[in-house]
Amino acid sequence: MSMETALVKKSNWTIRMRRQALFAALMMVLVLLVIFLYSCSSDDVTTEPTNQTKKTFYVEGTHLFDPCGKQVILKGVNKMSVFDENDPQGAGYFPEIAKSGANSVRIVWQKTNSNGTATSLTTLEAIIKNCMKEKMIPMVEMHEATCNLNGLNDLVNFWSSAPVVALVKKYEHAMLVNIANEAGDYSVTATQFETAYKSAITQLRTAGINTPLIIDAPDCGKNLELVVPIAANLVNHDPLHNILISAHPYWSKKDGATPQFIAGQLNAAATAQVPLILGEVCAFGGYPGDNVPETYGCTTEGAVDYAAVLTEAAKHDIGWLLWEWGPGNGYYNVDPVVLCPTMDITTNGTYASVQAITPNDPNAWAKDAVITGAYSIKNTALKTAYLQNGFICQ
Repeated sequence: MSMETALVKKSNWTIRMRRQALFAALMMVLVLLVIFLYSCSSDDVTTEPTNQTKKTFYVEGTHLFDPCGKQVILKGVNKMSVFDENDPQGAGYFPEIAKSGANSVRIVWQKTNSNGTATSLTTLEAIIKNCMKEKMIPMVEMHEATCNLNGLNDLVNFWSSAPVVALVKKYEHAMLVNIANEAGDYSVTATQFETAYKSAITQLRTAGINTPLIIDAPDCGKNLELVVPIAANLVNHDPLHNILISAHPYWSKKDGATPQFIAGQLNAAATAQVPLILGEVCAFGGYPGDNVPETYGCTTEGAVDYAAVLTEAAKHDIGWLLWEWGPGNGYYNVDPVVLCPTMDITTNGTYASVQAITPNDPNAWAKDAVITGAYSIKNTALKTAYLQNGFICQ
C-alpha cells in the first residue's frame, strides 16, 4: 500500500467517525427533546397547569374555573326552556337574559314535553347554542326527578345514552351538567343520597361525560345540612374531582330562616370546603307552614329572605341563579291551576319588563336581584375572557 493510499483511507475513516459521532449527538438531543415535551404534557392531576388549557370547566377547591384557568362565579337565571312553547329554542329570550349581564343560564329540560311527547335533542342543541351565542354558560338540568330520589337512575340512563353523551361531548368546553333537579324528598337519608349519587357519578364518567357534574341537595333542594358532611365523599368518588353541590335555599321566613340561619348554613358549607352553588334563589316559594295549601308558597307565607342569601353568598364567592325568568310560574298540579307571578322575574320574557317593575309589583324583588341591588346580576356578574371570546382560550 502506498503512502498516498494510506492517507486517503485514514482520512475517509476519520470522516466516517466524525459523522457517526455527529449522528449520535443528534440522536441524543432528539431523545432529550422527546423527554422534555412528554414531561411538559403530563396529565399529572396533582399539578395545576398554568399555561395549558383544559377541555372543560373544572372545579378546584371550592370554586369553578373556565378551561383557561380563570375563576368563574356563576351569576344568572333559571329558564324553563322545555315548557316554553312560544320560543322553544330560546332565540328570543337568551338575548333578553344577556342584557342583565348574566354569565350563565340554568336550562330546565325533560325527557318529555308537557303533552307527554318526547323532547328533541335537536331542540336542546339549539338551546345550548343560542345560550352560548350570548356568551352565557349553559347549565342543563333534568327536571323529572324533582323531590324523588327513585327517579334519579332514569335520568342517569338518559345522560349516559349514546346520543346524549355525543351532544354533551360536542359542547363539553362550554356546558355544565346538572344531573337531576332536587332529587330526593325530606325523608331521604345521607346514606341513601350518597349511595345513589356515587352510582350516578360512576355511570356518567364511564359513559364519557367529563364536564362538571352538579348535584342538587335533597328535600327538594333545601337540605344543605345533609350534604355538607358527605360532600367530600362525593367529590373524592369522582375520578375527575369535578363536582359542584347545589342547594336551593327556599328557606322561608315563616319556618325560621332568619339572616343568622342563612349565614350559618353557608358558613358551615364554606368551613367544610364544599364546592357550593345556589342553583335556585327566589324571594318566594318557601315552606308556607303546616295545614295550609302549598300554593301559599307564592304569598308572604312562603317569603324567603333572598337579600340575606345574596349577601352571605357574596362573602364566600358562592355563585347563584335566580328562579325564574318567566312568565309562567305556578302550581300546575292543582285544579284549577294557581299561577305564581311573584316568582316570575319578567312578565313577558323581556329585560325591559324587569326595568319597568315598580315597588308595588308582586315581583318587586326581581328588579333588585337583577338590576338595582348591591349584589344584583347587573352589578356583580363577570364574564371571563374565555366567555367573551366565544368559549375559546386566547
